[in-house]
Amino acid sequence: MTKMDGVSHFKFYLTLRSHSFPVLLIILGLLIRPGSSGPPSSSPLAQIDMHGPSSSSSSGGGGGLGLESAVLSQFVTLNETYALKHLALDSLSGRVYVGAINRLYELDPNLRLEATVPTGPKLDNPNCHASGCGTDAETTEVLLTNNVNKVLLVDGGSRTLISCGSVSQGACHKYNLTNITLPPEFATHAVAANDEASSTFAFVGPAKYNAWATQNVLYVGTTFTNLGDYRHDVPAISSRNLYNFDYAEYSFAKQSMLRIDVKYRDHFLVKYVYGFNASDFAYFMIVQKQSYLHGFEEQGYVSRLARTCITDANYDSYTEVTLQCNGNGNVNFNLVQDAKIIPARDDLARSLGIKKGDLVLVAVFAQSKGITNEPQPDSAVCIYSMHDIEAKFTENIHMCFNGSVENRNMDYISGPILDGKCYEPGAAGNIPDFCDVGLKISGAIPIVRTAAIRFQDVLLSSIALASTEQHTVAFAGTSQGVIKKLLLSSVHRVDHYGDIEMDPGYAILPDTTLDPSGRYIYSISSNKVLKARVEQCEMHQNCSTCLSSHDPYCGWCSLEKRCTVRAACKKALSSSPRWLAFGSGQECISFERAQPDRIPINQVGLVMLVIRPNLPAGAKYKCVFGSAPPIDAELKPHGLECKTPSVNYRPLIPEDQDHIQVDLAVRSSETNKDFVSRAFYYYNCSRHTRCRSCVKASWGCNWCLYENRCVHDTTVCNSSSIISGEKVALLHMMHQNPAQMAKHGSGFCPRFRTPSEPLLIPNNVAKRLKLEVENLPRQANHADVHCIIVIEGSTVKVPAKIDASRFVLCDETTLSYKSQQGEYEGTVTVMWKQNHHLDTMNFTLYKCEILGSHRSHPDCSLCVTPSNSKYRCTWCGDTCTFRDQCLKSAVQMSKCPKPRIDVIKPLSGPIEGGTLLTIEGSDLGLKQEDVRGKIHIGNVPCELVDYQVSVRIVCRTGKVDREMDSPIKVGNSVGYTNSTVYFSYKDIRIIGVTPNKGPRSGGTQLTIMGSHLNIGSSVRVNLKDYPCHVNSTHSSSSRITCTTSQAIMNETVGRLQVMVDNAVRGLQDDNLFQYMPDPTIVEIKPFKSFVSGGRMITVHGTHLDAIQSPEMVVYTDQHSKTMSNRTTCTVINSSQMECPSPPINSDWEQQLLSGVSVNYGAYTGSRRNTRATVSGRRADRGAEIAKRVGFVMDNVESVLNLQNYLPVDKCQLVYVEDPVVYPFPNHLKPYKGDTLVIEGEHLNEACDETDVTVSIGSQKCNVTSLAQMQLVCTPPEFQPPGNDDRGLPMVTVKVGQFLRFQVGYLQYELMKTNNFPVEAYFVAAIAAFILLSLFAFIVFVYRRKSTQAEREYKRIQIQMDTLESNVRSECKQAFAELQTDMRDLTVDLGAAIPTLDHKNYVMRCFFPGVTEHPILRDPKMRINGSATNYDAAMSQFELLLNNKYFLLTFVETLEGQRSFKLRDKVNVASLLMIILMGKMEYATDILQSLLHKLINKSVGSKHPQLMLRRTETVVEKMLSNWMALCMYNYLKDHVGPSLFLLFKAIKYQIEKGPVDSLTHDARYSLSEERLLREPIDFSVVTIHLVQEDPYYEKIPYQSYQTFQVVQEELDEKIQCKVLDCDTITQVKSKILDALYKNTHFSLRPSVHDLDLEWRHGRGGHLTLQDEDLTTRASSGWKKLNTLAHYGIKDSAVMSLVARPNDSYSNTMSLCKKPCNYHTYSGAYLNSSMSPMVGNGVNMGMGMNMTLGNSNHSSRDCPTYHLVKPVEDHVSGKDQRINDRDRAHKAIPEIFLTRLLSTKGTIQKFVDDFFDSIFSINDSIPPAIKWLFDLLDEAARRHNIVDPEVVHAWKSNSYPLRFWINFIKNPDFIFDVEKTPTVEASLGVIMQTMMDSCATSEQRLGKDSPSSKLLFAKDIPHYRNLVSKFYADIKNLPQISDQEMNSAMQQLSMSHIAHFDHAAALKELYIYVTQYNNQILEALEMEPYCKKMHLAHRLENCACTLEGEETSLC
Repeated sequence: MTKMDGVSHFKFYLTLRSHSFPVLLIILGLLIRPGSSGPPSSSPLAQIDMHGPSSSSSSGGGGGLGLESAVLSQFVTLNETYALKHLALDSLSGRVYVGAINRLYELDPNLRLEATVPTGPKLDNPNCHASGCGTDAETTEVLLTNNVNKVLLVDGGSRTLISCGSVSQGACHKYNLTNITLPPEFATHAVAANDEASSTFAFVGPAKYNAWATQNVLYVGTTFTNLGDYRHDVPAISSRNLYNFDYAEYSFAKQSMLRIDVKYRDHFLVKYVYGFNASDFAYFMIVQKQSYLHGFEEQGYVSRLARTCITDANYDSYTEVTLQCNGNGNVNFNLVQDAKIIPARDDLARSLGIKKGDLVLVAVFAQSKGITNEPQPDSAVCIYSMHDIEAKFTENIHMCFNGSVENRNMDYISGPILDGKCYEPGAAGNIPDFCDVGLKISGAIPIVRTAAIRFQDVLLSSIALASTEQHTVAFAGTSQGVIKKLLLSSVHRVDHYGDIEMDPGYAILPDTTLDPSGRYIYSISSNKVLKARVEQCEMHQNCSTCLSSHDPYCGWCSLEKRCTVRAACKKALSSSPRWLAFGSGQECISFERAQPDRIPINQVGLVMLVIRPNLPAGAKYKCVFGSAPPIDAELKPHGLECKTPSVNYRPLIPEDQDHIQVDLAVRSSETNKDFVSRAFYYYNCSRHTRCRSCVKASWGCNWCLYENRCVHDTTVCNSSSIISGEKVALLHMMHQNPAQMAKHGSGFCPRFRTPSEPLLIPNNVAKRLKLEVENLPRQANHADVHCIIVIEGSTVKVPAKIDASRFVLCDETTLSYKSQQGEYEGTVTVMWKQNHHLDTMNFTLYKCEILGSHRSHPDCSLCVTPSNSKYRCTWCGDTCTFRDQCLKSAVQMSKCPKPRIDVIKPLSGPIEGGTLLTIEGSDLGLKQEDVRGKIHIGNVPCELVDYQVSVRIVCRTGKVDREMDSPIKVGNSVGYTNSTVYFSYKDIRIIGVTPNKGPRSGGTQLTIMGSHLNIGSSVRVNLKDYPCHVNSTHSSSSRITCTTSQAIMNETVGRLQVMVDNAVRGLQDDNLFQYMPDPTIVEIKPFKSFVSGGRMITVHGTHLDAIQSPEMVVYTDQHSKTMSNRTTCTVINSSQMECPSPPINSDWEQQLLSGVSVNYGAYTGSRRNTRATVSGRRADRGAEIAKRVGFVMDNVESVLNLQNYLPVDKCQLVYVEDPVVYPFPNHLKPYKGDTLVIEGEHLNEACDETDVTVSIGSQKCNVTSLAQMQLVCTPPEFQPPGNDDRGLPMVTVKVGQFLRFQVGYLQYELMKTNNFPVEAYFVAAIAAFILLSLFAFIVFVYRRKSTQAEREYKRIQIQMDTLESNVRSECKQAFAELQTDMRDLTVDLGAAIPTLDHKNYVMRCFFPGVTEHPILRDPKMRINGSATNYDAAMSQFELLLNNKYFLLTFVETLEGQRSFKLRDKVNVASLLMIILMGKMEYATDILQSLLHKLINKSVGSKHPQLMLRRTETVVEKMLSNWMALCMYNYLKDHVGPSLFLLFKAIKYQIEKGPVDSLTHDARYSLSEERLLREPIDFSVVTIHLVQEDPYYEKIPYQSYQTFQVVQEELDEKIQCKVLDCDTITQVKSKILDALYKNTHFSLRPSVHDLDLEWRHGRGGHLTLQDEDLTTRASSGWKKLNTLAHYGIKDSAVMSLVARPNDSYSNTMSLCKKPCNYHTYSGAYLNSSMSPMVGNGVNMGMGMNMTLGNSNHSSRDCPTYHLVKPVEDHVSGKDQRINDRDRAHKAIPEIFLTRLLSTKGTIQKFVDDFFDSIFSINDSIPPAIKWLFDLLDEAARRHNIVDPEVVHAWKSNSYPLRFWINFIKNPDFIFDVEKTPTVEASLGVIMQTMMDSCATSEQRLGKDSPSSKLLFAKDIPHYRNLVSKFYADIKNLPQISDQEMNSAMQQLSMSHIAHFDHAAALKELYIYVTQYNNQILEALEMEPYCKKMHLAHRLENCACTLEGEETSLC
């Protein structure tokens, strides 16, 4: 930050802009003179290079700058890196502050630079917080980023400058206005947009957010950018305090901000154009889409006016109304560009019907290009009164409140009220002030105004307003750098009265403003700030132009005779005529006339000056005639009377003129200035020397005929010889000399009469000229008259005589001329009395020999043609001669010869004829009849079409029937002549046409092949009905070319016609030519090239193959249509082509030259960085030029002008300096292997490895690396052939297509060969033999050993293959079975997923395992009862709980008690959430406060990442419960199906194989602990269920199931697949699963209430049980009965019947503890399961029986199902049996592969479940985003730099706290049965999720638990899912408090009346009673609680409960 100290230098050399460059260098050399104490950088040149800007100042209009006189000074930046953006003016000091890219400038009022503050570039990343990246810099890449100024405001109250840039999330700085170089205050709040393109508008205005004070705040409107995670924190509109730019109000209830809803803010972008305060409202002018919904983009954009009350701290009164500006003809100017407000003056106020001083809004609008928001050059100005605007807002609000409209149409704004609806009619009541009612409304009725003025082909970009006198003025800036001055006469009329050219070619930015005095206007463009006067009165030189200019600033200062502002005119207020203002009705002081206004040069007299209106009395006046001394004037009633000055003071009349003009002015004695003037003339008639010029003079001169003089006073002439002048008045002549009336005007002057025939004189023939004269003077005689003839500059004086007093006869003389042309014009003048001029006339000389010739050949027909008869030429011998010069005999003997043929074209034509044959020659007849019928081609006549006498004939050839060659015969009256060349008749043939396709716009060049195609006189080609324009210059006999025309649609043409004269040939083909859609360009890449071009540019588009030879063109500049260069492209396919970039070397050099001008003078040319050449080196290596590109694709216009269809940056190439390759030193480089390094500069600025080709000789060197200054390639292995005398190859580097560098020669350094002796070869051979022998022996031994090992390996391999095959087949079979069943399950899922209702869901989550609880009582019963002390006390207690301070203190006190155990914490948290379920927004606030306390506590611990890992505090359980409430709908509707599918998939897979009903071990399991490690033989049994037997009692289906079973289904057999190893209970369970598929488990019958009957034979049935008389016993163990035990085979018929009560009790007595056997440890033994068929039991047909129950006690008969447990204490024989059995068992671990089988089968369902819970969609609850943002903000607040800590917090709070619970306990959400086997498998899924949420990798090995190993390969994928989910949540738009409150309110409504509220309060009050003293003490210690007497209120609760008076407590 530096203060500038070289301002005078800037002014000095910038004023030399118009001088030459050498002079400028000399001046700069003087400035940078030797001996200067400062460093070189202190020179003006260095200052420009360092800072970029320059400033200039000039008085009186800056003539040195070449600017318009209105511009007084300017500040210029020469570097686009510092492009200007905003301007702010300090009204106190007059200083100007300019915000630019990376710079902030302070200028004085004359725009001289005072200080510069660098603001960038800065290290930044959009993902960093406004405070900086901090510790995130390690993981976030920060780059140097340009800081674009977004906001620049002067806060006059604090005397600070507010500047917000695009870096640091748009944060702001506050600078001291007295010295901006002082360190600024930085506020770490995101305020502005963080990119260059998005809009931000801010203004300082009043806000009254509390009743006792009004304060100024910063109103900000910011467009959403989505660049980084923090942009969702930035609201659309906000009001911020002016201290640190935080929100002016930010509490739970009120936030002074407005957000666009997260669903729309990405695509519904709002542009903020202007903002202001008016009355009690803050307004924003915005541009947005017509509809916020996707799919309605075609509705385009609209301008709106948004407002909010300044008393509304929550923006609830936010309202929008459309602002329309309509033109004539339904033209809608829908894009507002800028606007301003101003108090209206008299004229404008009257037209609007408002009071003077009321505010009006003036806005400039433009039409949009189609449906885009890009303006087109068609603008208008509209004027609105704020009174009308407020009335329209009120009308729209009324319509919503009174129910006239239904919807508020404000769904895109966050925090909807009344669900987006308006009030019902009459529901709102009478509302006096809408600011007190929160209802956001989008008004349906627009504010419409007709444009006051329209500018076609002009885009208005800014507006500034001012007022003067009684007028309102606007200054509208344009996109071309011009300010238009507008007089706002009325709302319907605006006068455009002038322009100020500010910065031609560059848009005026919207910050245009006036200085505090209103006399000057400051405008800003992207590189200039300019100061100009608001008026240019001095340019008006008279009163009429001054007042007719309509400039309200200007008036005519009458007595000073100048156009001025009122303040510059003396006594302007004392006397009205002294300053005449526009619109005042006053007239200019008019000098109507001077009588007389002319006098002779030597005459003196009086002059009367008629002046209107009357001059002011009391002043003295003088008349001033030119430069003569002033003469006193006498005041007369109608003006003044003056004497003319003496002759001595009169100017001389110039020699060549007859008069001189002087100004006759009137001078005032008060001002001593001339204030009116007129032209006054002095004349001299004697300057005229000829009669006609004299009498035609403007001064009334007269001609004295005999005196031969022109006089004013006729008294000096003979009265009879006076010819009066035409300007002499008749009355004047009558008064002075009545005789003059006889001869008046030029008609009485002597003159020649115009001859009836032209004067023709033959060359070199003696002739006499005869001239008829009118008004010949009587005194003229023969002696006085002579003729003067002038020919070719030569003068001949010939005597003359007068004949018959009216003819002058010049003596006969011979006249001639040398010019070789047929005619020549000469002049003849007649004089008398030597010097008296009579008149002058022209005559014609001619030469017959030239008139009668053609192409230098004599032509008889031309000579004697009737058209030349006036010349009297004749054919004499063999030439044309004047008739009088040819002898009569020669005339008689001469006759015209036969025709001569010189030229014939064309020489061939079609046999059908019709060719127009042109014959040129001579003697081709005198008329058409001479040759008609005498033209033949051979014997074929040629019909005459056109004829030119004697020299040209055009005829049409006739038709012949075959090809032929014949001479052309032409005849005349003399005879015929045959041509020496022959005309050929040819038969035309068409073979084909190419190409066969082209664009619809035409322009395709077709080539038509055939024979004899270039004959005839005309060729036409048609494609169907479309003409194809033939290019005759590219035609030959075998081909012609034509260019297709535009087609009306895309179509295929099947017919081509070629018409040559009368010949018509065609081609027919269905696919002859296809008109394809015009190609389009979608993308061009790369966007950068070097100057010499040739870089391959890839172009993507559509239908590119329709063009045969596309070209890429580059234009001279962005707006020009002039092409600088072009290259030809190669089409690859229909969507891609490659084009070498066109070179722009000439433009680049021109840019460098302009760069010199830029660096040393005013800025011109491109805005890119330019460079100067200093000492032969480039001063700046970063120069770039952006050039607009297009494509020549036949006649397709859209690709030629891409800027109309693509963004500007997408249709231009940025050119940089050519790369430079340095040659090798001495042009030679040795190569020692490896790579070749070539050095240079700028090698990779605009190219990569693919653009560079390196060749070494004739071979390629593969380019491997390309850097800024180095190129690395790999040469060929062997040296390529050389191309010089030394045989060395040349290294050539080719960059692109056009750049080529010869670097030098490359010399390979080869290794020298050593000369080995012969003995060495012999020894080497022996050594090699020994080594080979030893190697062969080793190989033999190795092969022998390896063969043995290979056999062993093959044996093991076969075993492994067998095992793998078994596992594979098992997996495939299981997966196929599961997929079949799961498909059936998926089909049924839509019908009914057994989801628990909300009440049961809450109970299982809050109070797991509790079925009876006081809160489950019906709350309506308590409401209906009478109120008790208990109810009153609980109401008081509830009020206390609704106090935030009480509740926080209550929880904190309880957790501080040692006796308050974990179970109590869980219970209190659950009870609190039950109580607060109806006030979820309050519960969220409490949870937030408790979480902040927990976070503050954990960050101080050693392991902060363990926070929320366990449920150790009340807040952790509250968080679980809060999440459960918030996630219910999401869980039920979106994630529930995937979780249910996963649960059912595991259950189905487990039940596909054997499951031990006692140990719960299963063949298919995910858990190693529940894996059945024994081979169990089993088979699938399909049983058929029937229920039609009326003998037995039906199962009461209807009483159990909610979803009715269709009766037809009950009448049929229901199939169910079970296993023959299943117990009877397991079979019954599977049957119930089949019957009650997807039905709530609690609604099913119990398996213990039903018996299973096996039906067989005719009516026979058997009741099957797990234990009965047939149960087998072995070694003291009883095996449960299975289907195999009963011998049941496939297709058995079963039936379920109700179990008698005694049967159930007897069965239960058999084994009181059927599930205790899972506690056995050790290996399991396999027992024999031979089927029991008929052993001791007769199963005869027709027998109905029930096997009796065993009477043995369960203690004496332990049971098992599949595997008999191994007992440790067995004796003798049993031990031996066990050992023998154990020896035959397989290794148990081999069955671990079944885990993989199960895992592979359900893998898809696990993936689906993880994908569903870790994916982002529109339905995800806002609670997740809110919670994660809270944790992120806490981490930032506590400067936690370890990302794993935040990751752990999120994992602990969401997946590990919520989803783990539901994975482990699916019965919390579904009404299902959770078996221990299924639970164990779900535990593995739970472990997988826990591992997925961990950030660190876990080392796994063979000793790791299988629960971790099973999904080890999937963990990285799941971990990425989790990380991406967290990142996606972070990138979501921030959930505003309004949105969160709305969501919580909806949740609260869904929780009403679910539980007994009072019971929950009572349960919670138990803890109050238990810890009463501690709670009361804590309440007294807490200041806020003590202040609100909360302890006393708690004691009152106890008193109320006990029935005591509260006043006694």
